[in-house]
Amino acid sequence: MRQEFTYNQIAHLNAALHEQRLPYRISFHDAETAVVEPLGFCACDGKEGMLKAIEAFFEKEGMTVTFSDHCEIISPGCRTVSMAACQ
Repeated sequence: MRQEFTYNQIAHLNAALHEQRLPYRISFHDAETAVVEPLGFCACDGKEGMLKAIEAFFEKEGMTVTFSDHCEIISPGCRTVSMAACQ
């Protein structure tokens, strides 16, 4: 079964990141892509927490996600890139 993001999922994920005071916003690009945008000057602030929060959110949705090499793009997928690759 092909996994796809919904606009509502991204809206709820952004609310969860805000509640956790993580300085990131996720932008819905299409059903297969979302973009991570840092809200501050340093893209490293809260990065580990952001990665864990995104993974946990989509795990609750029954999905796994894949991050791009620099963790700025998220895709629904069958595996998750290790967080060490995003540091």
